[in-house]
Amino acid sequence: MEELEDLDAASQRSYHGRFAFYYRHTKVWSHLLFFLICTGLFVPAAVLHKSGNLLVLSLLYGAIVWWIALQHLPSGMASKPVSILWNGGARLINMMPSLGVKVIGYGIPPLALILTAALRSDDAHGTRAQRLISCLGLVVLLLVTIAFSKNRKAISWRIVWTGIFMQYILALLIIRWSVGYQIFQFIAQQAENFLSYASQGREFIFGPNSVVVNDVPWPLASSFAVSVLPAIILFAAVIQCLYYYNIVQSVVATMASLVIHIIDISGVECVAACAAPFVGMSEASMLVGPFVSEMTEAELHQVLTSGFATISGSVFLGLLSFGADATALLTCCMMSVPCAIVISKIRYPEVEVPLTKGTAVAPAYKDRESNAIHAISNGAIFGIKLCIVIVAVLLAVISLLGLANGLLGWIFGFYGVEISIEKIASWVLYPLAWLIGIPTQDLTPAAEAMGIKFILNEFAAFAQFTKIQHTLNPRTALLTTYAMASFANVGSIGTQISLFLTLAPDRADAIARLSFSACMAGAVSTLISACIAGIVS
Repeated sequence: MEELEDLDAASQRSYHGRFAFYYRHTKVWSHLLFFLICTGLFVPAAVLHKSGNLLVLSLLYGAIVWWIALQHLPSGMASKPVSILWNGGARLINMMPSLGVKVIGYGIPPLALILTAALRSDDAHGTRAQRLISCLGLVVLLLVTIAFSKNRKAISWRIVWTGIFMQYILALLIIRWSVGYQIFQFIAQQAENFLSYASQGREFIFGPNSVVVNDVPWPLASSFAVSVLPAIILFAAVIQCLYYYNIVQSVVATMASLVIHIIDISGVECVAACAAPFVGMSEASMLVGPFVSEMTEAELHQVLTSGFATISGSVFLGLLSFGADATALLTCCMMSVPCAIVISKIRYPEVEVPLTKGTAVAPAYKDRESNAIHAISNGAIFGIKLCIVIVAVLLAVISLLGLANGLLGWIFGFYGVEISIEKIASWVLYPLAWLIGIPTQDLTPAAEAMGIKFILNEFAAFAQFTKIQHTLNPRTALLTTYAMASFANVGSIGTQISLFLTLAPDRADAIARLSFSACMAGAVSTLISACIAGIVS
C-alpha cells in the first residue's frame, strides 16, 4: 500500500514538474484565455454588426475587461485614485462655511427638481402643469411622512436629501439619457424574451401551444398558468445557479459598498436595499438573516421597507405576461432603492448605533449546493413552490374580489346604485392619482388600478389595468405602472412576518409592530418614484 502511495506521489510530482509554470500561474492563463475568447468574439461582431445592440455589447465587453484587470492589479491601485478624489472633495467641502454647505446641499435637490419641471415645454410625455403637480405630490408625500414620523427630531436630513437627489439622478440617467434608456430597454427586451425561452420546456410538458377542438383553435399558451409559471420556474433555477457561482452575492455586495459611501446607513440595510430589486423581498431578507437578531428597530424597519418597495424578478416576469411596460417596471425598481431608504428613515429614524454601521457586510448564503446541477434543481423546486403560492393567492384574491363586488351589488341594488370595490378604491385614491401627475381625464381608471394593487396585490391590479392601458394617455400608463410596481399590499405583510419570525423568533414583537408601518412606507416610496418619473419624463 505504501509503495502505491509513493508511486502516486512521484507521478504527481512529475506531472506538476512538467507543467509547473502553468500550475503556478493558472489564474493568469485562465483569465488570458477568457480575454482572448471575448476579444475574438467582440471584434468581429463590432466590425460586421449585422444586428443587435452594439452599445450594450461594448459596455459588456468593457466590464469584462475591467473585471479581468482588477483581478491582477495591485491591491488598492484601482480604488486608491477614487478614494483620493472622494476624500479630496470631502476635505474641500469641509473647508467651506457650514452655512454655505447647508445652503448648497439642501438647496440643489429641490431646485433641480423644480427647474426640471418648470423649464421644459409641453411635449408628448406631459405638460409643464402636470410636471409641477408631480413636484407638489412629492412635497405632499414627504410632508405626510414627516408628520407621521416616530421621532421628527432624530430625522437625518442629510440622508433625506441625498436619497432624493440620488433618485433624481437615477431618473435622469435612466429616463432622459439615451444611453441609460437603451441599456434598460435592452434588459427589458431580454426579460420579455425570457418568457419565450421557457416555451421550449412548456411545449415538452404541456404539448403544442394550441389544440383544435371541433375545428376551433384553443390557445393554451395564452393562459396564465401555461405561459407564465414555466418562466418563473426557469428564472428561479437561473437565480439559484447564479447564487451557487457567487454572482448574485458579488453584485449585491458591490452595489452595497457604493451606496454605503453615499448614504449614511448600515451595511445590513445597504445589502437588503440593493438585493430587493433583483431577488425580491423574501430572498433579500434571507441574505441578511444572520444579522436580524442584532438589528436595531430602525434597521429592521428599513429592511422590511426595502422589500415592500420593489418587486422580484419572478413577479416581474409574471407582470410582463399581462402586457406591463417592462422598462418602466425595471426603472421603478431601481429608483425605489434610495427612496425606500429615505422614507423609512423619515418614518423610523435611527436613534441607536447599528452593529454594521459604515461596513458593507457580505451577503449570507448558508445552504451551498454540491454542484451547479444541484443548484438548478433546488431553484426549480423553489420555483414550483413559488408558482403554487402565486396561483393560490391569485385564485383567492380575484375570487374574493368577485364575491365582494357581488355582495355590494346585491346590497346597493335595492337603492339602484352600482358600486364595486374598484369604484370605492378609485374614490379613495383619486387625490393621490392627481398628485403624482396623472392627466385629469384618466384619474378614475388609474386610481382604480392603484386601489386594487394596495388592497389585493400587484397581479390582480395589472391584470385589470393592462386591458385598458392602450386607451389611456401614455403618461398615465407610465406613472400608474410606477405607482403599482411594489409588494406593498396587505397580503405581503403576512408573508414578511412569517419569514422574519422564522429568521429571528426572538424579534417577534418588533416584527409584528413594524410590518404595517414598513408596508405603508414601501407604498409611499413607489408613489414618490412615480412623482419623480412624472417630473423627469
